[in-house]
Amino acid sequence: MTRRTRLVLMMGTVSLGLLAQRSLRAQACQDDEAMVTDYKKSITELAATVKTESLENFDKAYHRKSCLTKLTLSVGIVGGAVDCFDKAAQDPATPKEQASTYKAKRDGYTKLKDKVTHYRDALKPVEAGKDAKALIEKIDLSD
Repeated sequence: MTRRTRLVLMMGTVSLGLLAQRSLRAQACQDDEAMVTDYKKSITELAATVKTESLENFDKAYHRKSCLTKLTLSVGIVGGAVDCFDKAAQDPATPKEQASTYKAKRDGYTKLKDKVTHYRDALKPVEAGKDAKALIEKIDLSD
């Protein structure tokens, strides 16, 4: 009787551990998604601000450097979300329906990462304020 009890307790502990691990992975991906959303919002708001300001104010506020920094950080954050959803989709413990959802999210974030990388790479070499302002005004991270 004690062997059965131990076996049942051990199996229960292992099952809880696996469920907790899956829950932690889902939470980590949700955290990554929240960070991506925040950075997207921040970049979009900066682009809207740049559209309404003069070139002189644009230069004074260092919006070129600010935008370049946000884009660079965003590439890393979106890359983290892509990796998280990729791992979650490949986890054998993930149900098929959920794995396909994770793959779709991974694909969406991969496209966003490409878009952000494109904007960052286009802005990086630009030195003239007028040209940088024009590029930032064109940033569109909507789906």
